[in-house]
Amino acid sequence: DAQESRGLGDVYKAEVYSTLYIVEADIIKSILENNGINCTLWDSHIGLAYPAVTLSKGIRIMVEEKDYEEAREIINDYLSQERKE
Repeated sequence: DAQESRGLGDVYKAEVYSTLYIVEADIIKSILENNGINCTLWDSHIGLAYPAVTLSKGIRIMVEEKDYEEAREIINDYLSQERKE
């Protein structure tokens, strides 16, 4: 089956957000998943072995292209709430 043979890079093509903080990445990932958007974190493990790489690239939250706009809206809502507090 072609669907099963595709790698994560084929499914999650759209970088919707990046952060230097794994906690923030995990929170946003949970919020997206709670809203029915599948996502994955790229580069979250690199910071353990190579912290300088994480500082330069950040942890990337990747979604399917079809979910990009909705994911951006959800993330923007979350970030605006965080700034108010």
